[in-house]
Amino acid sequence: MLAAYSAHAQTGVSIPANADIMAHKTDTIAIFSDVQNHGRFGSMKGAVVMFFGQKWKNDETSLLTDEHDYNDTVAGYGGNFRFMQQGSSPQYIYGAYNASTRSGPSFPNISINNPFGVFLDDLSDLKVRNTLNFENGHLHLNGWNLVVGDLSPGIISGYSDKRFIVTGANVGGGFLYREHITPQDKQVIFPIGTKEGSYSPLALQNLEFTSEDFRARVFDNVYRNATSGSILSGNNVLKTWNLANNANSSNVFVWLQHEAKDEGPAFTLLREFSFISLYRNPGGWDTIPPGTVENPGKLTAGPLSLSSYTNTRTFPGGLGTNVYFTKSALFIPRAISSLGFNAFRVSLRMVETNWAASREVNILQYELQRRRENEDSFYTVKVLSPKTPRGTVNTGVQYYTVPDDNFYDNWTYYRLKILGLDGLITYSEIRKVPWFYEIKVSPNPNNGLFYVSLYGLHKAVRMEMYDIAGRLHNTRILTDNNTRIQMSRLPAGSYVLVFYDMEDKSKLLDRKQIIILK
Repeated sequence: MLAAYSAHAQTGVSIPANADIMAHKTDTIAIFSDVQNHGRFGSMKGAVVMFFGQKWKNDETSLLTDEHDYNDTVAGYGGNFRFMQQGSSPQYIYGAYNASTRSGPSFPNISINNPFGVFLDDLSDLKVRNTLNFENGHLHLNGWNLVVGDLSPGIISGYSDKRFIVTGANVGGGFLYREHITPQDKQVIFPIGTKEGSYSPLALQNLEFTSEDFRARVFDNVYRNATSGSILSGNNVLKTWNLANNANSSNVFVWLQHEAKDEGPAFTLLREFSFISLYRNPGGWDTIPPGTVENPGKLTAGPLSLSSYTNTRTFPGGLGTNVYFTKSALFIPRAISSLGFNAFRVSLRMVETNWAASREVNILQYELQRRRENEDSFYTVKVLSPKTPRGTVNTGVQYYTVPDDNFYDNWTYYRLKILGLDGLITYSEIRKVPWFYEIKVSPNPNNGLFYVSLYGLHKAVRMEMYDIAGRLHNTRILTDNNTRIQMSRLPAGSYVLVFYDMEDKSKLLDRKQIIILK
C-alpha cells in the first residue's frame, strides 16, 4: 500500500485519514518525496523508514504506531525513521505534537543523518517516544520544543560536539524535554548547543525519590537580569542555561560543559577559580567557592573535545520550576579550611612539623616559623611552595615530615605563616615543642632503692611520688643528673613518679610508674 503512495513522488506522499500502513521488522522503506500523514503509519522494531524528502508533516489526529498498538500485551518500540540527505538542503518536520498539553502524534524513533540539518517546522513541537540518534548533522528546534521519552527519559545517542540539538542563540529558544527522570536514571544528558559549532550540554541527576520531567535549553550571552538588562562578558562563559521542571522541590546535581572559545577574556585567565552561578531573584547571579573543573568534558557520546570544560554543582534545597545558570570565575582571596598544624621533637637536634588543608585557594607559599624561649619574636626557618598549580586545590592536601634542625635546651614555639597571591597573610595555631630530654628510673622493679637519671634537663626538677590511690608520699627537688632515692619504708606496690619544671610548676615533664617489691 505504501508503494502506491510513493508513486506520486512529484506531488508528495499523502496518507489518508483512513489508511493503516505497517512497516514490518524486516522492511526497509525509502521515501523520496514529502510526506503528509493524515492516518496511521505503523512500524515494528527492526523496520527502517529512510526519508529523503524535504518535509514530513503529521496531522494532529495522525498516528505513528508500533507493536503495542496492535497487541497491548507487548511493549512498543517501533521502527527507525531516518532523515537522510538528498541534495544539499535541510529537512523539516512538522511533528504536530504539543509539549504543553502533551498531546499529538509522536515518532517511535528518529535518526538524524543530514549534514545540512533537520529543522522543526513552524507552529509544531516534536516528540520521540524511544530513541533519538545522531548519525550526521544537527536537529534544530527553530524556536519549538522537542520531547524525548514517554514516561521515561528515553535515549539520545550518537551526539557529540559535531552533532547535537540546537536550541538557538536567542533568549526565546526551544526546549529539550526529557520525561520522568528518577534517581535510578543517574546522569541524564541534554546534548544541546546554541548553534552549530557551539556545543554546550547540560546534565543532571535527580536526587529526589519521585520522578520529574525536566526541560533545558541554552542561549548566547549572560544578561544582568538573566533574560534582560546589560550583557556581562568579562568573567563569564558567554552562555546561559535555562533548566525547568514540573515540580518545585528538585534536589539535583548539575553538570555544565562549555568550549574554551565561548569564554570571556577574564574567565579564561581565572578558569580554575570557576563555578556554576545561579540567578536568584532578587539578588542576581550568586557567588560560591570555586569547584572542580574537569578537562576534557565528558558529556558526549563521541570523541572528547580537548578544549571542553565541565563544572558541577549540587542544589540540595531545590531549584524552583524555572532557573538560569551560567559559569563565572572570580579571583577569590586565599582561604584554607581545616588547617591542622603539628610540631614535635624526634631527636636531640630535630623537630618535625606537618600540616594538612582540606582545601586551598590562591596560596603563594608557606613559611615555617619558630621562636625559642629566650627570643622575642618569630622568624622564618623554612619556605615551602604549594603542591598544586597556582596554590589551588579543592581536595585534601598534606605537607608532612618537614624537619627543622633545632638543638636547644629549652622550649621552642612553632607556627605556620601562610601567604596568599593576593597579599593576605594568616597564621596557624602556635605549637609548643620541648627540648630533648629524658628521665630514667632504675632499677625497676626495686626494693625501695632506685636512681633517677636526668638527661638534657639543666634546671631543677620537682619530683612527686604517689601511690595508686593518689596519696602523696614524697616530694623532692632534683638538681643532679643522677640522684639516689631511698624509699625502703614504703610498703610493696605500684607508685607513680611525676616530674615538673621548677621554673614553671605547671609544666609537666614526665610520668614514670615504678614497682616496689619486698
